Amino acid sequence: MTYGYNERLGIVAGIMLLLVFAAVLITVLSGISHQDEKRVQIVASFLPVYNAAIQVTDGVEGVEVKNLVPPQNGCLHDYQLTPENVIALSKADALIINGAGAESFLGDLHSQYADLKVIDTSEGIALLEGIHHHHHEDEEEEHEEIINEHIWTGPSNYIKQIENLRDQLIRLDPVHAHQYRANAENYIAEIETVKAELAEAASSLPTKNCIIFHDSLAYFARELGFNILASLSTGEESVLSASELAEAVKTAALADKILLIYDDQYHTEYASVAQEASFSRTLRLNMAVASSTQGTDDVWLDAMRANIQILKDTDGD
Repeated sequence: MTYGYNERLGIVAGIMLLLVFAAVLITVLSGISHQDEKRVQIVASFLPVYNAAIQVTDGVEGVEVKNLVPPQNGCLHDYQLTPENVIALSKADALIINGAGAESFLGDLHSQYADLKVIDTSEGIALLEGIHHHHHEDEEEEHEEIINEHIWTGPSNYIKQIENLRDQLIRLDPVHAHQYRANAENYIAEIETVKAELAEAASSLPTKNCIIFHDSLAYFARELGFNILASLSTGEESVLSASELAEAVKTAALADKILLIYDDQYHTEYASVAQEASFSRTLRLNMAVASSTQGTDDVWLDAMRANIQILKDTDGD
C-alpha cells in the first residue's frame, strides 16, 4: 500500500504530535513524582527540635527533615552559620526552632528569607529567667541576665513543643494532617509514660534539695519538684568565682543534705561545694542537647530513660 505525498506528510505530523504529547506527559508525570518525593523541605535548628520533627513527620511521604546544627555541637552560644546551612535555609519550606532565644545565631531571618515559614515551638510555654555567670582570670565577674532557653528538658514543655509543631505542620501540609496528628498523639503518650517514671524515681530520692550547675537543668528540676537552692553556670568556658563557691558551700551546709546536679556535657568539678553537708550525691544528667550520632533513634526519650535509672540508683546510704 502506497501513500501520496500529502498523506505521508499527515502521518509524519501525527507521529510528531504524538511524540510531543508523550514528552509533555512524561515531563508532567516526572514533575508530579518529583514533587511527591521532595514536596516539603523542613530544616530544624538543632537536635532537640530535630528529634521532635522526625517523630512527628515519621512515615509522612514527601517530607524531608534536615538538622541545621551538627548533633555533636551541644551549646549554640558560639555557633555560626556555615555555607551549607545557608543553602539548606534557602531551599527550605519551613524552619523549626526551639525559640526562647536559643537560635540567636540565625540573626534576622525575615530579612534574609522573607518566604521562609518559621515554626516557633516555644509558643505558650512559661519561660524561666536564666543567669549565666562568667568569670575569667584577671577579669571582673559578669552576670548576664537572659531567658532560659532550655525548655525541652521539662517533659511537660516538650509535650507543648510537640503540640505546637503538630499544629504548624498541619497548616503547612494539610494533606497529611491525619498522620501528623497520629504521630504526635503516639509520641506524646510515650513522653507521658517517661514523665510519670521520672516523677516516681524522683520521689524516692533521699533529698530534693539541690544545686544545679547549668541552666539546662532548671526546667527539668522544677518539674520534678526539686528544691533548687542555687543555680550556677559551668562549662562553655565559664568558671565559678570564689564568692560564688563560698556562697554555694554555705547553701549546702544549711541544707545539710544536698544533690549536686550537672548537665553531662560538662565536668563535675565542684564536689567541694558539699564539704560541710552531712549528705551529698553528685548526679550527671543527660538533657538531650547533643548526641554522637544523628539518626532515627529518639534522643530525648533515650536521655530521659537514662536519667530515670540515675535517679533510681541514687541511694541515701
